[in-house]
Amino acid sequence: MSNGIDILENIDGQSSESKFEPKLESRQFWGKVFSAFCVFATGLGLVVLAFLIYQVFSDGSSRINGDLLQLYPSRRPEESGYKAAILGSIAMLTYVLVLVVPLGVCSAIYLEEYAKKNWLSDLIELNIYNLAGIPSIIYGLLGLGLFVRGLYSGRAVLVTGILTITLLILPPVIVISREAIRAVPQSVRQASYGVGATKWQTIRHHVLPSALPGILTAVIISTSRGIGETAPIVVLGAGTVLFDPKASPINFGALFSGNIGDVFTDTLWSNDNFFSVLPYQIYEWVGDPKPEFQTLASAGIIVLLALVLGMNLVAIFLRSRAK
Repeated sequence: MSNGIDILENIDGQSSESKFEPKLESRQFWGKVFSAFCVFATGLGLVVLAFLIYQVFSDGSSRINGDLLQLYPSRRPEESGYKAAILGSIAMLTYVLVLVVPLGVCSAIYLEEYAKKNWLSDLIELNIYNLAGIPSIIYGLLGLGLFVRGLYSGRAVLVTGILTITLLILPPVIVISREAIRAVPQSVRQASYGVGATKWQTIRHHVLPSALPGILTAVIISTSRGIGETAPIVVLGAGTVLFDPKASPINFGALFSGNIGDVFTDTLWSNDNFFSVLPYQIYEWVGDPKPEFQTLASAGIIVLLALVLGMNLVAIFLRSRAK
């Protein structure tokens, strides 16, 4: 009996060797080829990126000084700077975060933890995933029709840019936040329910802290993308301005003096609160035929890179602290 089993094992071993050995060598060869191709593609991308960064720094490093951050745009390149654009970008970034964080995180919590799995929730989820992949210029057209022409009679003011960029980055924040919440093990929820915690207490004290690194990454990366977008701002009709944008939500001077009617005068909501941002100002000066303005554009790219990299460093720090 044992001899028969040994014979069967030998037959199986021989058939398996004859069946898999040649293909195993071929798979290993093509795996090495694919790995080499991936390394080559990654290296090529890094080389091109390094070359572009070198070109930008070599062109714009001569204009990196205090005047670049303190001067307003001018017809004379030696007297021009990015002050209005930087303040506009900071104001937009601040209000976009104020809107995106609660809306995106709360939407992700509802869809992942509270929404019933039916055709309506599936439809909402499908639309959110589709909106996350729409080109940014489409959001610019939406903001032009809905906010610029619908709310402000054709005036591209700061609040229209804030709302447009919020719509642009809200779907990715919801999608990535949902994935972060979904990644929290069910055992964490069951253990919390087992000691008598309610669903909201479980989400607040256990699910959200565990998902916080992923949520922070979603918010910072999506906001970095939004703050660097040019196409939606161009479509809205924003232009170069020679003054600081009004970023205050209310007029505190009128509030404390008792002039209630002027509380919203000269504020974020004003009809004359025109604005500019770094990507748009860079876009304007890149196309200028004067080489001095192109040097200014390179300096603006360096400032924008520093802003985006700073945001990503903040995300890495917060994520490491949240773990």
